[in-house]
Amino acid sequence: MQPTPDDTRKALLKLLSAVSGPSGADVDETKPAVEQINLCIERTKAEASEGAALIDACAPHGRAMLTQAQKRLETLQALKILESVASESFGLL
Repeated sequence: MQPTPDDTRKALLKLLSAVSGPSGADVDETKPAVEQINLCIERTKAEASEGAALIDACAPHGRAMLTQAQKRLETLQALKILESVASESFGLL
């Protein structure tokens, strides 16, 4: 069975929901997947900045917040690569 563009889009959005945490809680199924991924990346970057600010303020949970956001950014970047490869085959998803 060959995946369809719709199957691929749904799979990407499902993965996005699974890895994005609070930054992707409102995945909008009507927008292109790449837009959704980029939005989650931007929100996660803001979360990382907040974690860094908490570290500067000597808040105990700042380091954990920053580390978690950095790991999520790595995963979101990998998902963005998968979306790019899928879009080469199917067009905008």
